[in-house]
Amino acid sequence: MEYRARVLCIDDEPGVVELVSLILKSQNILVEGAEGGTEGLAMMRKNPPDAVLLDIMMPEMDGWEVYKQMRADETLKNVPVIILTARNSSFEEIIARERAGVNDYVTKPFVPNDLRSSLSRILGLATS
Repeated sequence: MEYRARVLCIDDEPGVVELVSLILKSQNILVEGAEGGTEGLAMMRKNPPDAVLLDIMMPEMDGWEVYKQMRADETLKNVPVIILTARNSSFEEIIARERAGVNDYVTKPFVPNDLRSSLSRILGLATS
């Protein structure tokens, strides 16, 4: 089966990766999961994904550190990133996101269509 895109979901909660996988399967998007920043970076360096869904609050390496390392890496610096976080999006976080240059921001718990449309927008996919 030919996938429209391959997305890496980095989240320390395996349930989130499963949920994202279920949501995006209908759009023919392959979701791979990493349970932390170190694993996620290793997977990306081996085979860069089309986009990354990145949790901010993780124990061993937070999402901002992963993001910083991605932007410093020549092969990963142009991979689009959608931040996934349980926090409510406050004014400060929106400003931080704009300064950091992440592509989008989705708060958990997320609405499946919000995730789908955000991903479709950053990947330039037609929504089905």
